[in-house]
Amino acid sequence: MNAKVAAALVLVLTALCLSHGKPVSLSYRCPCRFFESHIARANVKHLKILNTPNCALQIVARLKNNSRQVCIDPKLKWIQEYLEKALNKLHIPPALGPQE
Repeated sequence: MNAKVAAALVLVLTALCLSHGKPVSLSYRCPCRFFESHIARANVKHLKILNTPNCALQIVARLKNNSRQVCIDPKLKWIQEYLEKALNKLHIPPALGPQE
């Protein structure tokens, strides 16, 4: 084998080993590109909240009547109330002042 061919082969193999995939910003596509804004709370069976570094807050709902998954607009009033209630449940009361 020629030295130039061997060097090129080593260079190509090294480049393949170092490139594991696309950067995160290119490999992950936001699941919600369009949002439904006319979904009633009563029609929702299950909510899934997606919060990823590349995408804004996204909420995926499974509907009761046909089990279809849709992306819900996070600006809907009932979604805002739901998120606020969920965050209040997670709220830990502040620690008391210094004990004497």
